[in-house]
Amino acid sequence: MLVFGTKRMGAACFAVAIAVALLAGCGQDKPAAVKEASPEQLRQVERLNDTADQMYRYVMEGEIEKARDKLDEIGGKLTEIRFEGMATVEGVSALSESVVQAKRTLQSVRVTREDAQAAAAKIRLATDALTHDHQPMWLQYYKGMKENVHQLGQAIQLRSKQEAAGRLQQLYGRYDMIRPSLLISKQPSDVEKMDSLFTFMRSQLSQPELDPKQAGSGVEHMEQAIDDLFGRHEKAAYAVMVERPLPYTWVFGIGSIIVAVLGFAAWRIFRFERGSFR
Repeated sequence: MLVFGTKRMGAACFAVAIAVALLAGCGQDKPAAVKEASPEQLRQVERLNDTADQMYRYVMEGEIEKARDKLDEIGGKLTEIRFEGMATVEGVSALSESVVQAKRTLQSVRVTREDAQAAAAKIRLATDALTHDHQPMWLQYYKGMKENVHQLGQAIQLRSKQEAAGRLQQLYGRYDMIRPSLLISKQPSDVEKMDSLFTFMRSQLSQPELDPKQAGSGVEHMEQAIDDLFGRHEKAAYAVMVERPLPYTWVFGIGSIIVAVLGFAAWRIFRFERGSFR
């Protein structure tokens, strides 16, 4: 009986060791196969961002000729920078397209101050997204877009197609301003989802009779998509927390509890077996 009790203790200790090993493994970070930008790439992008900031300031001050020169400088820098590990192909393409559109706007004879500022701001936000991964400036557009989509929903419930169309256009204006930045900071599939929702809402508002149920469902999906893009959705935040590895303090705390419980159980078994043997 004593030998059997010793085997029980050995099995319990083995279980403790396995439990602690498993918990320790859960707390380790998984290697991430993510490309990191080189120091030279980071310096080049910083210079690009500084040039975009100067261009934007010139536009705001009405110095269009100086802004054009800076815009040409931005176009030249884009061809010199390797964006591997920093942005997706879609993001770089969107930034390049914004530069081309800004050149057309600033070179137009009938350019307005508002159009010039919008074109410059779009580039400024995109270059900022390249240099600020965690707190880019485009995050400031969340409140305005949420207000627009809420007003859109109210207009649809009132069956006011004209007001709803105006609210949708306002929402798209804000979205279009940060779209290149989103393609740099987010997955292209997330941006494509938002594009599809705008297409769906336009088709709903172009119908002879507005269907509040169908259009309202589209508004709900737009609200959720906006929350996801800006990282404000509770469900998405919960999913990130679940995937995060356990802190080492939790690991060793839980491991200590398991060791104490199994150790106490093993001691009780040993004491019982020893008494029975005697």
